[in-house]
Amino acid sequence: ERVYLIRRGAVRLSRVYESGEEITVALLRENSFFGVLSLLTGHRSDRFYHAIAFTRVEMITAPASSVLRAIEEDASVGLLLLQGLSSRILQTETMIETLTHRDMSSRLVSFLMVLCRDFGVAGEKGITIDLRLS
Repeated sequence: ERVYLIRRGAVRLSRVYESGEEITVALLRENSFFGVLSLLTGHRSDRFYHAIAFTRVEMITAPASSVLRAIEEDASVGLLLLQGLSSRILQTETMIETLTHRDMSSRLVSFLMVLCRDFGVAGEKGITIDLRLS
């Protein structure tokens, strides 16, 4: 029922399945959206997610109905939303590629490369990924 925009920080979006297993579905950073499924489907989703901050986070939130009105009034708002969703699709595709058809060490290296690209901070001694991951 609400749309969230991360203005600063990093968030892990996960889903708990019937088996009790929690699976990370997205690692989000600044200028990422979540909670937009109801905008696309037109009804409340039966999928529930947990959003857990990895770092200090600043977010903007708005009712889905307000975001939908803003899209109807200004096409540039819809374009921004489409760009955000496209980025999420690309991240999902990258994670699928990373996790399939490779041995464990190759998957780990690929995942670390994705984290460096999306969350890394360059320093004198290399790139730091300042996230608590298990």
